[in-house]
Amino acid sequence: MSTGQQQKSILIPAVVAAPVVTLLAIVNVTMTGAAQIGLMAVLFAALLVCVGFVAAGIARSRHE
Repeated sequence: MSTGQQQKSILIPAVVAAPVVTLLAIVNVTMTGAAQIGLMAVLFAALLVCVGFVAAGIARSRHE
């Protein structure tokens, strides 16, 4: 994998994670009850997926 592709494999999930973190903060401040819990669970799962992709990209770049 070229250096540009390695950077993209790390950068894309990181860029996606930034608005997810912002949405988590907004949901935490503005919503209450079951809707807040449900939406925060979905956003947290999306954040974990992004973190997993970033970690995989870093691990892949270290092995090459």
